[in-house]
Amino acid sequence: MACNPVVLREVPLFSLLDDEELAVLASQVEQRNFAPRQRIYKIGEPSTRAFIMVSGSVEVTTIDEDNQVVLLDMPMHGEIFGFASMLAQTPHQTDATAIEATECIE
Repeated sequence: MACNPVVLREVPLFSLLDDEELAVLASQVEQRNFAPRQRIYKIGEPSTRAFIMVSGSVEVTTIDEDNQVVLLDMPMHGEIFGFASMLAQTPHQTDATAIEATECIE
């Protein structure tokens, strides 16, 4: 679903953009909704986009050498996750899962 520029304005990273800049950005990103326990991405998947939290709750985890799940991050409103793998153009090194109904910009 296309992103609403009003949603982008609420993200601190984009707060200095004017209406025209927000409209251009909104046409190039996607607003996505995830159900509770829905996987956003998993370890090993190609990483072509980062995510920005709009609402809800996400856990970013990995598996340690003892095969235990390790919580690395719980991004808050306006925070970016999945960014490092996108920049490095490598597969995701973490899993991201919605804990409750969650909305992200992708």
